[in-house]
Amino acid sequence: MLGVLSNVTLILYACATGLALAYLVQREEIVHRLASLATLAGWAAHSIALIALAVETGQPPFGSLSQAVSTAIWVGVLLEMLVERQYRIPALGAFVMPVVVVLSLKASAVRPMGVEQLGAAFRGAWVWIHISLAMVGIAAFILNFAGAVMYLLQERELKAKRPRTFYYRLPDLQTLDRLTYRTLALGFPFLTTGLILGALWARTAWGSVLTFDPLASLSFLAWAIYAAILAGRAVAGLHGRRAAYFAVFGFTVLVLTLGAGFFLPGRHGS
Repeated sequence: MLGVLSNVTLILYACATGLALAYLVQREEIVHRLASLATLAGWAAHSIALIALAVETGQPPFGSLSQAVSTAIWVGVLLEMLVERQYRIPALGAFVMPVVVVLSLKASAVRPMGVEQLGAAFRGAWVWIHISLAMVGIAAFILNFAGAVMYLLQERELKAKRPRTFYYRLPDLQTLDRLTYRTLALGFPFLTTGLILGALWARTAWGSVLTFDPLASLSFLAWAIYAAILAGRAVAGLHGRRAAYFAVFGFTVLVLTLGAGFFLPGRHGS
């Protein structure tokens, strides 16, 4: 049952991606409505799958890294639907949903490790809070990345002096810059709090905060990059193209961090 729901979710997300990209090219309202419907249907199926997982395991639906990433994707899709409506950016799905599909495929390609295999240390309330906060932060950074990519594309269109397809599909640069800043400001506190709780938990569970783990080590690197971007925007006036490039770089490191957690040996296990 759970496998069927996961496959249905992935298929609906893939359909939503195709329709969103088609809307970016054709700009037909019916295509956008179908993309929105497929996104909502995929999110609903995803919700049922997470509930079924929680019932089956008797734990929150992020007892392994692959499950945690799935939960982050669920939050990211929800944010995408809310932000698209609030900011009136119908093209947003074309930049968020491909990321959703890629992360979903990466998560589904790894055999999940059950909570019982992770040991008693993973059953405390602190670790669940640590994971959930970090995943909300990652979800916000998906939108931060999408906003940055849209900004760079729109700026290139404007500099070309002969606007092409993207110019008529994307909002103005000010709106996109505001979107990247607000998603950064949303995601960073969640990621920060999640990492602090994770470090406190690691000292108890592993005996030392400094115990090497690829996911933990690279997570702090990603955090440092996002901290520098936020500080630059708040204090040094970093904005526009430079801020967008840094956002893309930060998300690249974040994806590599998740990849290290999936494929490199470490205490987080997937």
